[in-house]
Amino acid sequence: MRSKLIVGIVLLLSLGMVGTSLVWVLEASGNWVYLALASLLIAIFSLFFNVSGAVYLTEAEKMDKNISEAGKKPGKLVVGISTYNPDLKSLRESIRSIKKLEYDDDFGIAVLDDTEDIEYARRVSELCKSEGVELLHRDTREWGKAGALNALLEKTDAKFLAIFDADEVVQNTYFLKETMGHFKDEKVAFVQTNKECGGSGVFERAANYTNAAFVNLIQPINTRKGVALFTGSCGIFRTAALKDVGGFPNSVIEDVAVSLKLKWKGWSGKHVPKVYAIGGPIDSFQRFSSQHMRYIEGVTALLPEYAQKIWGYPMEQKMIMAVHALGLHYVSLVQLAACAIAVLSAIYGIYLGQLASAAYLASTLLTLLFLSKIYVGSLRVGLVAYLLNYSVIVPRILATISSILGQRNFGVLSTIFASLLQFVLSAALFAVSWETGSLVPVWWGILFISNPFFLLTKR
Repeated sequence: MRSKLIVGIVLLLSLGMVGTSLVWVLEASGNWVYLALASLLIAIFSLFFNVSGAVYLTEAEKMDKNISEAGKKPGKLVVGISTYNPDLKSLRESIRSIKKLEYDDDFGIAVLDDTEDIEYARRVSELCKSEGVELLHRDTREWGKAGALNALLEKTDAKFLAIFDADEVVQNTYFLKETMGHFKDEKVAFVQTNKECGGSGVFERAANYTNAAFVNLIQPINTRKGVALFTGSCGIFRTAALKDVGGFPNSVIEDVAVSLKLKWKGWSGKHVPKVYAIGGPIDSFQRFSSQHMRYIEGVTALLPEYAQKIWGYPMEQKMIMAVHALGLHYVSLVQLAACAIAVLSAIYGIYLGQLASAAYLASTLLTLLFLSKIYVGSLRVGLVAYLLNYSVIVPRILATISSILGQRNFGVLSTIFASLLQFVLSAALFAVSWETGSLVPVWWGILFISNPFFLLTKR
């Protein structure tokens, strides 16, 4: 009953924007009909995504933990911790927490350090020596995390490879004990668990909510539907499966890329929807924005592979993979299109167009606030997550263009450039509102200016 109520409320919130756009279509004349139809199409697709989000949340709440106990002597396992200029205190804490994992077989830890500064690399080496863990240092950062993991894969004779980030601290020592049983199925290549980042501030919680919604709500269900994705850490691989596909691909999103390679070759994955480790907080907007740019660049580079490979799978899996490949591109383009409709409606004094745009913005805001209240218990976190969603419109588009041109740049300069572009767009929207007297462009202007605002306040 609770699940139906949640989905029903989200459906009602979304019907408002569809109904408003439909009235505009029926009342429009001339070429404005096409703009009204575009508004209606955006509203219908947004309704689909809103309701889908509610369904995923309610289904995820009802899922069992999918725990599969490890048997005796499951096989030698190595934990890889990929680092680059790590915070030494966090790295030490991570290593010490991983040491406490319960495992009934050979177990080792390898720090995969790509630190280029000789003095800093020496300090990492001393830390590893003092903690009694292996250090694998590369003289090159070629392909970053993927390259470091492949270096370990070439060296180790372990049957399994678990992966953690250098800022992740294990909270539950049963991580291996409750997941390794899935590998009794010889076709299982990896097991992924839920992921959470720390931080008690509203920004940190909103950034975590934005990212964890996919890993912890959507992906467990998609995995059970046959489309499993490794999401970077807090997971375990069968090394034979990795070697079968040639290791981790040279991609900035090596986690998604290797998941696809494994699926194409008939391997499967499992998801245990339980948190075993907490990562460091996403406490800067630059880090949040760079994450999104890197992901979009990586997915864009994988589009030809998606287009070539997905056709032989059931329709439901095709749809899931299509959303993986195009979902964030779609979101960014739709947001820009909806903004353009609002601006044209304001400039030409089309009241129903302005009303339809306001209904679209209100529906997406109220839906996110409602779901965040259920999932994280906070309207403030939902509001910041709403702003964060719009703050990365330009960064996502720039990353897409960068990928098409074969370039990679996700540092501070790219973040500042994207922020300047969103500031200019915001200023233009405020100017349109001033000239036309319409309040709708102001709303859009606030959404766009959230990028430079976060950049200045959360550096």
